[in-house]
Amino acid sequence: QLNTEYNFERFVRGENNDFAYMAAFAIARNPGKAYNPCMIYGGVGLGKTHLLQAIGNSAWQEFEDLKVVYVTAETFTNEFILAIKENTSHRFKNKYRSVDMLLIDDVHFLPGKVETQEELFHTFNALYDANKQMVFTADRPVSELKKLSDRLRSRFERGLNVDLQPPNYETRIAILKKKIEEKKVALPEEVVELICQNIKTN
Repeated sequence: QLNTEYNFERFVRGENNDFAYMAAFAIARNPGKAYNPCMIYGGVGLGKTHLLQAIGNSAWQEFEDLKVVYVTAETFTNEFILAIKENTSHRFKNKYRSVDMLLIDDVHFLPGKVETQEELFHTFNALYDANKQMVFTADRPVSELKKLSDRLRSRFERGLNVDLQPPNYETRIAILKKKIEEKKVALPEEVVELICQNIKTN
């Protein structure tokens, strides 16, 4: 489920994301030892999924026996519902509690889903007690996730919480030039500047 295009080499670093990048890189090199758990949060299109999957891709290449699972919170929820429906909860638990690294994207999908939160809480505890690495992403700080159980919130806040800010002008230029290079397209310098002066969010 990991997209190999999401790696550290393709991630453009800037003042807005450098700390998150360094934390993610440290996690990939020392799973379960550096920043566990870790929560990366920020707005749409700022690189949360890229960093999350880069951790998984890098760690999987570095440690060939490492069991890495990347999943969105929505998929986690749907699998849990299916497990209840088909009476295969033991298989679901085994899948998620026997991993070395659990990467869950978009946990802002979880608020209001009481039973899924309960299951993730127990999964979290099992992995944490076994010193297994967990990394999560959300579109806002954990404190702003309404209808999230207090005990799950406290688990998310237990480790490192790091945010991704919108890139500054220089970083936007660097990102766009990287995309131009990868796509092998010709774009005049003044067009690059025009885009980066006017688009400031992501």
